[in-house]
Amino acid sequence: MLIVSDTSALSVLAETALLPLLPALFRQIVITESVHRECRDVGAPSELRAWIENPPDWLTIVPDPANLLPEVSSLDEGEAASVTLAWEHRPGSHLILDEKRGRRIAKALGLSLTGVLAIIADATNLGLVDFDTALRRLVEADFHVSDDVIAEVRRRLVN
Repeated sequence: MLIVSDTSALSVLAETALLPLLPALFRQIVITESVHRECRDVGAPSELRAWIENPPDWLTIVPDPANLLPEVSSLDEGEAASVTLAWEHRPGSHLILDEKRGRRIAKALGLSLTGVLAIIADATNLGLVDFDTALRRLVEADFHVSDDVIAEVRRRLVN
């Protein structure tokens, strides 16, 4: 299975020191060149820029798709490339994406997707992290999530 990540997930996981959860859950992550550029951008969080300077073995950087889907024209460059790449590799792909507009488009395209909060829940269920501690880190990093979504994800937790 091809696991494709957008920049925002990597960014918040880097800011909260939770990036090690990705290889623990997925083994290998793929990002596009556009996402790679966004991670290195001077406006990106310093933790993300430092991390991407020496990418880990579990991260693969691939060229952007040659032709972006028309459905992704309203998304930023990294999101558009990520959604298109996942679409090109369906049904054997899974997309890590949090932005509402991008998620709405990915769902309409029938893509398999997850977000940072679901990753935290899955890691919690495997005993890799404490959900409340990780959630607190996300909130401190200005990760915006509704109380309804938090409640929904909490129901997925195994106690």
